Amino acid sequence: MNQTEIEVALAEHGKEIGSLKHRVDDMERIADAVHSLAEQMAAQTAEIHHLSENVGEVKADVAELKAKPAARWENLVGAALGAVAGAASALIFK
Repeated sequence: MNQTEIEVALAEHGKEIGSLKHRVDDMERIADAVHSLAEQMAAQTAEIHHLSENVGEVKADVAELKAKPAARWENLVGAALGAVAGAASALIFK
């Protein structure tokens, strides 16, 4: 190889190196974006887990609230039956 060929080869290698640097810079931006998305997904996953726990608590509270009227009705019916039984027994034992 003569001097001119060496200079041409070095110039081509310099262009190739510049192109590779540009591609690496692009890849670094993409990697940073992927890392940012991964962090956001982790935060969203934690928030979804928290919301899921809250939904479970709300469901339990709703079930408890649904049960209260039924318990009151059962107590009312029991008291009414007790009153009827008491009145009947008072009439019988009088």
